Amino acid sequence: MYGGPGPQPPKPASQGAAIGALIANILGLCGCWTLAIVGLVLAIVAVTQVNTNPKSARTCTLISWILFGAGIAIWLVLFFVYGAMGFLSVLGSSSSY
Repeated sequence: MYGGPGPQPPKPASQGAAIGALIANILGLCGCWTLAIVGLVLAIVAVTQVNTNPKSARTCTLISWILFGAGIAIWLVLFFVYGAMGFLSVLGSSSSY
């Protein structure tokens, strides 16, 4: 009987989220993001523990997604910084004929 007083059974972790984190971090690794290596390891741990330790799997999946997002954010910042530097160097170089 569920819903009564006493400890509730743990909710199973979502295997889809762990597999999604695994795929996202593999793509991040292909994009040469350093944080994707740690995220990839955590996603693999989450996939293997999804049935035996759902709380740990949920935590690993969450950290993996956070690292993936941080990798994208860092990549976007670098993309815009280097793009702005390239744009400013083009504006600064005036050729006279």
